[in-house]
Amino acid sequence: MKKIFFIIILLFFFKTIIFSSGGVGNDFLRINPNAKSASMSNAHCAIGGDVNSIYFNPAGLMLTPNPVISLTHFTSFGDTNYEYFCGIYPIGFLGAIGLGVLYNYTFCFVEYDEFGDEVGNIDNRDITVTLSYSYPVASFFLAGINLKYFNSFLYKYTKTGFAGDLGTLIIIGRNPDMYGALVVQNIGYQTAYIDIVDEMPINFKVGLGCKFSVFDSMLFTLAIDTNRLMTKDELPTLDFGGDLCFQKFLSLRAGIGLRHDAERFSFGFGINLQSVRFSYAYQPFDFLGDTHRLTLDIEFKK
Repeated sequence: MKKIFFIIILLFFFKTIIFSSGGVGNDFLRINPNAKSASMSNAHCAIGGDVNSIYFNPAGLMLTPNPVISLTHFTSFGDTNYEYFCGIYPIGFLGAIGLGVLYNYTFCFVEYDEFGDEVGNIDNRDITVTLSYSYPVASFFLAGINLKYFNSFLYKYTKTGFAGDLGTLIIIGRNPDMYGALVVQNIGYQTAYIDIVDEMPINFKVGLGCKFSVFDSMLFTLAIDTNRLMTKDELPTLDFGGDLCFQKFLSLRAGIGLRHDAERFSFGFGINLQSVRFSYAYQPFDFLGDTHRLTLDIEFKK
């Protein structure tokens, strides 16, 4: 009955989010650097068991069987790069802990004076440190929390802040494995660059995920996420993503994100070599340009 009740709540949230006002922000707290989830159009909050849980839903850390670390390089548009390190360490019946460090910077951003002469480069960088914890509340219900510290430097101005995420993950069924998720992100406070303090990008996220075998040699993962940013007056996002893994070696991934202004496609692949996994993601952004992500995961099997 608890699982049926949770599914009803999920459906209610899907309806409410899709047909309500909300929005999509561009704050650096909402940047997902990881290649695997990006190639699935960032539909991942109900798919636990890997380092993506640190960003999407800390409750999913509990499904990670072994310690793992991950390194990502993300080449974005506007001469902006992101470097990301994260790791997860299961601690048995006590749950699982995680750490994520995201650093982004812009180069070749030239400053000009009032006469049009070059006077140097404008420095622009952000860093976010995330501590994660997940705990099994029940055999089918997992909960998690993120604590974040961030610092942003733009030109000669600086702001700092703290934020938190709360996530839940429920195991709806087995064979096929089905999951549901509810997440609230970026509850906190930040200082101002100069005088005006921006609102935090508080985001409500709802997701459904499913994993099932195909012909005993392929594993298919399907995920659906929707987001509602509470501080903007725009339509929400709806993301669909899929991952088809052949013989536990090669994964082909794709996704589509439905925005208020456009549809965005993403593609990628993954290669699994024992305890080492390599992922690549490609996302085009119309006239802004294309983005590329490279991720290396290293698992330490017990």
